[in-house]
Amino acid sequence: MQLAGILHRPESEDSAILADHRVLLRLQTALDDVVKVELAYADMYLWQEGAPMQQVEMQKGLATQANQYWTLAVDLPTNRAIYAFKITDQAGQTIGYGDEGFFDDTAANWAVAGRYFHLPYLHLSDAELPPAWVKHTVWYQIFPERFANGDVSNDPAGSQLWGQGPVKRDSFYGGDLRGIIDHLDDIAALGVNGLYLCPIFTSPSNHKYDTIDHFEIDPHFGTKKDFQELVDQAHARGMKVMLDAVFNHFGDQSPQWRDVVKNGQDSRFADWFHIHGWPVGVDAKTGALNYETFATGAAMPKVNTQNPAVQQYLIDVTKYWIEQYNIDAWRFDVADEVDHGFWRKLCGALRTVKPEVYLLGEAWHSSQALVGNGQFDAVMNYPLTQPILALFKHELTLTDYVGKANLQLMQYRQPNQQVMFNALDTHDTARLLTVLNHNIDQVKAALIILMLLPGTPCLYYGTEVGLAGGPDPDNRRCMPWQPAEQDLALRSFVTKLVTWRQSQADFLADSQLSWQVAGDVLKLIRQDATQTVTATINLGETPVTVTTDKVILSTALTAGQLGAAGFVLSVK
Repeated sequence: MQLAGILHRPESEDSAILADHRVLLRLQTALDDVVKVELAYADMYLWQEGAPMQQVEMQKGLATQANQYWTLAVDLPTNRAIYAFKITDQAGQTIGYGDEGFFDDTAANWAVAGRYFHLPYLHLSDAELPPAWVKHTVWYQIFPERFANGDVSNDPAGSQLWGQGPVKRDSFYGGDLRGIIDHLDDIAALGVNGLYLCPIFTSPSNHKYDTIDHFEIDPHFGTKKDFQELVDQAHARGMKVMLDAVFNHFGDQSPQWRDVVKNGQDSRFADWFHIHGWPVGVDAKTGALNYETFATGAAMPKVNTQNPAVQQYLIDVTKYWIEQYNIDAWRFDVADEVDHGFWRKLCGALRTVKPEVYLLGEAWHSSQALVGNGQFDAVMNYPLTQPILALFKHELTLTDYVGKANLQLMQYRQPNQQVMFNALDTHDTARLLTVLNHNIDQVKAALIILMLLPGTPCLYYGTEVGLAGGPDPDNRRCMPWQPAEQDLALRSFVTKLVTWRQSQADFLADSQLSWQVAGDVLKLIRQDATQTVTATINLGETPVTVTTDKVILSTALTAGQLGAAGFVLSVK
């Protein structure tokens, strides 16, 4: 038995509170080493008074490239438990594993309370369960400057004709809030029920990630009255609204930073930023900036979120848009570069104002430290979604893809995993169609995987009509609104897929996930006691024979033959 592969950590993603009196326990073992795991558990006080120890076999779950995971949801009538694992390997050897590590499988050892992991008392509040509505949400991300121009009177000076290219970093086209309002019916027709807007606050740029005033709508986007109408109209269509905030840094035209530049060390905002020399700017000796920034951009000075005055200002900002305009969610840019103490204060304050608010952090890597513990409900789940693109580009074998995907699915507690933010392309990445070399069948198959994976999926505006684009800024092209410019067949497919996904939201939130790999064919399976949904994808160059049940969506499927890059989504 490979003892080094065995791991369980109490009060982590290995012991997720699902509801009052219910916890999901998980054990990691080495791949292909263990054949059975049994969980022994009891209320310690009742057990010491003679009540029997419960012993239940755990379920064999997902496997990564190196490890196998075993899970079991356990009901605890008293909300208390001690527990340990009895592990059997392929040779029939059994050992116990608990709080003191490994022990021999003897009655004497199992009788010692100190051998067991302890769950002293299950408090539902400690679960920090995400808002239930999120796992039923499909998001639609909008880059406001490029979505639609509904009011030409507020266009920035020098705006280009809509869609005229090439797109440059300083291009303006006049997209605004009125344009979004005008097309809410088009968005709703896709079946999506969440709007994620990139920043809309006052800023000199087209992207608005260099904020000047967090309390004001950028005048080129419209007014607060326009924004209230947008929120109200979205809510009337059953859509939630998520805003994007940048608290890692401000724009260099913000009044706080301009006061620092003007007044130096005497500025009342001098300690709002990370400044290492005066006057602020380029150090004469080193030639480097003497203040910290986002990345290396001088125009985005980094904010000192450990300063109580800064903390209160940013908390006031986020509370304002919830209290005054009834938004439903916040996405926080560069969340991984901001201190955890501030996030706990801000998230706690917002949940007091609106308990069902969804709080999302931006990160490009596995970020367990940002999820739970008083912080975010979820992060942007690039480590789960980016390997999908590598799979279709044949940069990963099918087996390696499955291992990498399962690894990410094991990073967070199950309730948080159900609301992780999953996107195949965003304003920060090249567009899906371009990455997959305009292969529409691969685009469709990738979207099916996205919709079947645990989490809350997001479509980037234009993906549904075949909008292409390379890396930033080309990925921020104007939304094409003329039917002749749209792939209407792709839009029809996306609408059917999203509508089906919405009809299966409860099933997809709670059903078991598994994979099958056979040659060049990948199957993603979601199953519960009532039905089985299977996505079968041919990643090879030659047709393969497949058997299917009731077909929901498919392409390149003829008389049981699935062509290259073909897929079939079926239900039994």
